[in-house]
Amino acid sequence: MIPLPQFAAEIEFHFREHSAERRHWFMFDESLHRRVPMRMDGIDGLNTVGMWIEQAGIFKSGDVIFVRCVVLAPELFSPVVKPGVKFELWESGFIASGIVRERFQTGW
Repeated sequence: MIPLPQFAAEIEFHFREHSAERRHWFMFDESLHRRVPMRMDGIDGLNTVGMWIEQAGIFKSGDVIFVRCVVLAPELFSPVVKPGVKFELWESGFIASGIVRERFQTGW
């Protein structure tokens, strides 16, 4: 069951911090869910975000996707999350840039 999302975001994959020897793709399997660390403007450090997508797929550098998100530390994010706030996704290095497109009050 998908929880009520707290925000929707647009993500563009870049894999800038991954060397040529590392994989340069990110996958959502049939569960349509991934959980990864995120660094968001206005919040110190990395914090986990759960992301849900409409369709499974493998995404490469330059691909742009839209996701619904739930954070594990809502007390940190609630004052900051609003349309236009930027963030980075991390997986042994920053792999994607994102921007909050919509905040859903019912998810908090």
